[in-house]
Amino acid sequence: MSLKFDFRGKVIAITGGASGIGLATVKLLANAGARLSIADLQQQLLDNVIAEIKDAGGDAVGFNVDVSDAKQVNFWIAETARQLGPLHGAANIAAIIGTGINKTRVEELEDDDWSRVLAVNLTGVMHCMRAEIQNIRHGGSIVNVTSVAGSMGIAKNAAYSAAKHGVVGLSRSTAKEVGDRLLTRKRFA
Repeated sequence: MSLKFDFRGKVIAITGGASGIGLATVKLLANAGARLSIADLQQQLLDNVIAEIKDAGGDAVGFNVDVSDAKQVNFWIAETARQLGPLHGAANIAAIIGTGINKTRVEELEDDDWSRVLAVNLTGVMHCMRAEIQNIRHGGSIVNVTSVAGSMGIAKNAAYSAAKHGVVGLSRSTAKEVGDRLLTRKRFA
């Protein structure tokens, strides 16, 4: 069964779009005609993805962004809106697993590893959502990607699990705060 999506002309911002689930999402949206703004830290992979989309006749811009840095995220989203127009949607996919995943118990977890995983996987999502909400059209959508770790604890995955649980709570809280506003406001209608 083949699914058909029509995103022709829709401006979509995606984090983590140069590899993995993010890249698969980018390819799906590019094939559906979306105008993409792709953020990733892997510059060479990002450049390759942008070139591939443009070679196929698509529309995409790429930004080297560390989502844990609010200034970088704010610049990326503002520049996306300037170059492509207000967002129709966003997919916050960027994540890291940390060095201790599947091998380090909580009592052995390094502070730096904990902090970095939460900075990217949870705080980074908040930075993105905050900027995206300020630059999204009436009726737009924001998708935050989590994992099974966001609904259950997994041994030797404390930082990752905690961050993904946090994304679930952040998404639910934000939906209650701005969901109706995204559907009713006329700022970019």
